[in-house]
Amino acid sequence: MSQSKDIELEISKIKNLPPLPEASIRIITAVNDPDISIEEMVSVLALSPVLVARLLGLANSAYFGRSGQISDLRIAIIQVLGLSLVKSFALSIVLNVELQTTKCKSFEPSFFWSHALVTALMAQKIALHLNDELIPPNIAYTSGLLLNIGLLAAIQILPETLNDVLVKADHIEGRVSAEMKSVMGKNQYEIGCTLLGRWKLPTIYQIVLEQFRQNDFQGNERRLVLLLELSHWAAIYIVDDKIDEMPGFLSQLQGLSFSEKGFLDIIDSIYHKKDDINELASVIGG
Repeated sequence: MSQSKDIELEISKIKNLPPLPEASIRIITAVNDPDISIEEMVSVLALSPVLVARLLGLANSAYFGRSGQISDLRIAIIQVLGLSLVKSFALSIVLNVELQTTKCKSFEPSFFWSHALVTALMAQKIALHLNDELIPPNIAYTSGLLLNIGLLAAIQILPETLNDVLVKADHIEGRVSAEMKSVMGKNQYEIGCTLLGRWKLPTIYQIVLEQFRQNDFQGNERRLVLLLELSHWAAIYIVDDKIDEMPGFLSQLQGLSFSEKGFLDIIDSIYHKKDDINELASVIGG
């Protein structure tokens, strides 16, 4: 059998990955509920001892400067972490636990999650300003976190192939996507769409991945896709500390009817929180 056929067979295994455990499904559902109470969130998170342990570890970390130990998740949320941070952390950890990447030596989990978190945060902040019922901020945020989930899935089933892809493409996003397409026949967005379908996540997230970087898409989700494209590329410059080299993204801003000043203000606010985001990304990546 040829190498291309071998890879095609391995890619097809994505459809056969185990379904998400019931606990993970309930956690993802809770994370996407904008009206969930702290008590309800604590109850759902308790389904995952690993998640609770990491949340308590984060709350007791030196970064937050706690003088005493917190052993109660509810208190950790109220006094230290906040519900918004917990939601972000919970979804990321669930995805990271389900898709193992340790066999791919060139993969940098901290960078991956830093980029995912910045993308998600930027998409959420812009969505809040747009006040568009077709782009709810919580959907924009989760879409940002899930945008490159296909890369994790590809690494799990083909770690050595992805290691070669990352090295050859020098970890540059556009090159990684093109190299994956060349070597595997699918890029991370197509693989991610298949994975989310297998995991039965809401259709909106599958559409975002399916249409990401497809300029001819004109469906109701077009503005959400455009928002994710803008957030994704801007996040690369933020995480790489190259905001001075960032292009204007004028066409994307015009497509969203969002001002350049508003965009730059969001860039500035996120950039000044980069240390916080990087610390969170390190914990998520283990």
